[in-house]
Amino acid sequence: MLRMIAIIMVVLLIIANHFGSRAKKEKIVSNWLVIARICFFVLLTVAIVHFILTLSAYWWLKLIGIIYLILVDILMETNFRLKRETFGDPNRAYGVTAALVVALLIIIGWF
Repeated sequence: MLRMIAIIMVVLLIIANHFGSRAKKEKIVSNWLVIARICFFVLLTVAIVHFILTLSAYWWLKLIGIIYLILVDILMETNFRLKRETFGDPNRAYGVTAALVVALLIIIGWF
């Protein structure tokens, strides 16, 4: 169940990042940012719950996964901030999307 929630949240994050970085109006960018923040909060909560429920000998690998998710969120927030303040950076948007796809692959293998 946690795996399915995590996969859905990452897919929603990819969609929110894509449409938020392509939006023309600041209000629409802000709306996608709110959706992305909610999805990330749910994803991080699921990751922490999974970390606590399955403490094992390889706990540090799961901790690295949680730190990676936090770094991806920082990158995504920076991307949205640049989009709201300027016209955004398409290369950064592609980088964030690639990082989210890697996060999706990690979650599929992790859970």
